[in-house]
Amino acid sequence: MTSGKISSLRRVLAALVLLLFTVAGFAAGPSVIRLRNEQIPTSDKKQIDNTKKALTPHTGLFLIQFDGPAQPAWTEALKQQNVALVRYVPDHAYIARAHGVNLDALEQLPFVKWTGAFRADHKVHGGLQNQKAGGDLEVSVLFATDSSPQQLAAARGLLKTVSSESSSRFGRVWRGLIPRGQLNALAASDAVLWIERAPQIKMFDETASKIVGGDSGGHATYVQSLGYDGRGVVLSVADSGLHLGEAEQMHPDLFGRVDSFLFYGSTLSDASDEHSHGTHVAGIIAGNGATGEVDDYGALWGLGVAPGAHLVVQRLFDGDGAYTPDGLFTFEQLTRDATTAGADIGSNSWGDDTQGRYDISAAEFDALVRDANDFLPGDQPYILEFSAGNAGPGAQTVGSPAVAKNVIGTGASENNRFDYFIYDNGQEAMADFSSRGPAEDGRIKPDLTAPGTWISSLRSPIGNDEFAWGDISFHYLFQGGTSQAGPQVSGAAAVFVQWYREGHTNATPSPALVKATLINAAVDMDDEVGTGPVPNNDEGWGRVDLTQIIGSDRVYDFVDQAITLATGQQFERHIVVADETLPLFVTLAYT
Repeated sequence: MTSGKISSLRRVLAALVLLLFTVAGFAAGPSVIRLRNEQIPTSDKKQIDNTKKALTPHTGLFLIQFDGPAQPAWTEALKQQNVALVRYVPDHAYIARAHGVNLDALEQLPFVKWTGAFRADHKVHGGLQNQKAGGDLEVSVLFATDSSPQQLAAARGLLKTVSSESSSRFGRVWRGLIPRGQLNALAASDAVLWIERAPQIKMFDETASKIVGGDSGGHATYVQSLGYDGRGVVLSVADSGLHLGEAEQMHPDLFGRVDSFLFYGSTLSDASDEHSHGTHVAGIIAGNGATGEVDDYGALWGLGVAPGAHLVVQRLFDGDGAYTPDGLFTFEQLTRDATTAGADIGSNSWGDDTQGRYDISAAEFDALVRDANDFLPGDQPYILEFSAGNAGPGAQTVGSPAVAKNVIGTGASENNRFDYFIYDNGQEAMADFSSRGPAEDGRIKPDLTAPGTWISSLRSPIGNDEFAWGDISFHYLFQGGTSQAGPQVSGAAAVFVQWYREGHTNATPSPALVKATLINAAVDMDDEVGTGPVPNNDEGWGRVDLTQIIGSDRVYDFVDQAITLATGQQFERHIVVADETLPLFVTLAYT
């Protein structure tokens, strides 16, 4: 009997785990500050002197580095010196705001290693700085949460237009146009923390369900035959719409299970799918094969991973695949609307090709996993899955928001359709197009994989078949991409949520626990086309496999946000392994 141990604690335990590494790595104290576009060696006297000379009297933002992980007593001592910590920067450093403070005097505090300027050029992504002079730039701007109304008004005066504004626990973000000549002035603002190119969002263009859910020998997957089909769970599908956009005229495989139809952008008038991408994605999640159409091997066309789940439709793309939200649309509005409509999980087969860069959008979605609706008191956790992108097979091609830390980023493996798969080893191979890791900061990505080639699913009667991989019938067609892999992981998450609730007095697992469990149960693909043992930057932690959780002889011990720790505290748990010939898997995820 295999024993599995899942730990899913909130950021306090994650801080402890990071502490174990950082203390070991910086026994003599940290020696570098790792900004997005520069690393400042804080043990280099010449570098220190040059940085201090750049510190202008009028700025309140500066950099401060501690001798180790921040302690509550240290932050309190800084408050007494009129210093507020604004945002963490590795290693053991912060962007801070001073109010009439002598920075040299701060370094006399026993826990302060270094202080220096937070310059305008520290705040601008290199890709923007390298663009030709002249013209307007479409940018995302991150502001300090303590920015004054006067500072924000001055910043707005430098922007030509502001297309959206959002505010969450991550921070205040504006997107808009700025004349190229005003970029440096905006970066010099005492309210601005970071400026980058605005996201260019696009879509990332059954037997596969039996790879994820197991083969029962009949039409249903193995876990479906055990009664686990996602019932009671609601998923949002943020995509190009669904079928005809009306509950009364719904595809037979989803009839009666679509709860809400939402659309965003002045160019849209309903949530219908003129592209076919969104309908296909929705069917992969929740199609039930109600038409009864089967392939040559007896498998139901269009059978989804969670055919008992309900859906919320959020249309973001038009019939040509163009991103439609405008006005003051924000990602927080997307998650707020979804959770208000009852969604537990958000499936997103879209993103921006950022070459592994952790951008503002990724950070926003990290915050939204923790709290999807800032309008309500407390936290409204939300499980978010994003497709990794189709820019592979090169390294560091994973897109955003899939590169984010709290979401589930999904890559694509081959399907098991013997007439169609590309490599001889079928489901054990990665799809060549699937975007790879690592993230720019070195993290492993994607998190998981699922089949993404020659996926059969639902067809929109008004969709554009130009984007299809192949025709099946009036109701079904083939498509492929990480867009098709992602919804299988979303569907798997829905099935796990149903299973967990039934065994835990209807308690919903946290997003961190869902991610940890799917990773813990993932299968290392026996791939002859280049992936090594998991984890790796091709398949992440492996291909999702619900049969390792449901109907399995594995024993799981779940710890879900039950333990809180402060910096420096430790938690130990002793486990007796009954059979040393079998593996023990321990997975920690955090939000």
